[in-house]
Amino acid sequence: MIERLSDDPTLLLHAALDGELDAAGTLDVEGRLAADPALAAEYARLVALRDAIRTRLPRERAPDALRARVIAMGQTSNQIKLTTPRRSGRFLERYGSLAASLALGVAIGAGSYGLIARPSADDDVPSAIVSGFIRGRLSGQTVDVATSDRHTVKPWFSGKIADATTVVDLKTDGFPLVGGRVDVVGNMPVATLVYQRREHQIALTEMPASSADGSKAPRGETHDGYSMVEWTESGRLYVAVSDLPPAELDAFGAAFRRAAAAEREDTPKP
Repeated sequence: MIERLSDDPTLLLHAALDGELDAAGTLDVEGRLAADPALAAEYARLVALRDAIRTRLPRERAPDALRARVIAMGQTSNQIKLTTPRRSGRFLERYGSLAASLALGVAIGAGSYGLIARPSADDDVPSAIVSGFIRGRLSGQTVDVATSDRHTVKPWFSGKIADATTVVDLKTDGFPLVGGRVDVVGNMPVATLVYQRREHQIALTEMPASSADGSKAPRGETHDGYSMVEWTESGRLYVAVSDLPPAELDAFGAAFRRAAAAEREDTPKP
């Protein structure tokens, strides 16, 4: 895919804007933008256009019938075997991202009303989370709510995701809170917190864990060139991703778990 995109700067910029590139592709785009002022100006124009659409156009709730149709299409897509001719394949390759963006927008709106199922074991959770990390890095907008006050970030998620979010302050551990955003994993809106470590950022996504997962010890890995660590606790799955060395990301995970455990102890039992 990267090889095909590299021949068309316009497609490459749109892929970068949508967070569709892996780590190597992201570095390639950053190098091109640094070397080509015209290309950098075009990317800045696309970012400004996207941001203007987000801020100036009203967000309307998709009709119930449309949301139901999109959800039904997603549930049956794996059962359909496509046998399209080459021309149709080119059409799908060219316009498939547009259709995916439409479906994603509807899914986000539907998720707020509990219409989207929780991620299943078949969902590629690491890829979705890394894509969100890359998308924020390229756009320069890594958070939707920018504040180091956890008492502001936590209530901001209310009404945007189905479950409560664990938000802790790790400034004393060397990982100050930057803010939070809503990502989408398996067609379900999930909470992502962003922390800072020198010039690096860490994105920590929290979501419901599979009923079969229980509590699992932290497990580190590398995905598309980025460090990741994941663990489950109290029925929740936590996945942290960063371009930090694995040892520092492990230290972040340990600090978060300590702070989260202390907060749970201080929270009055119902």
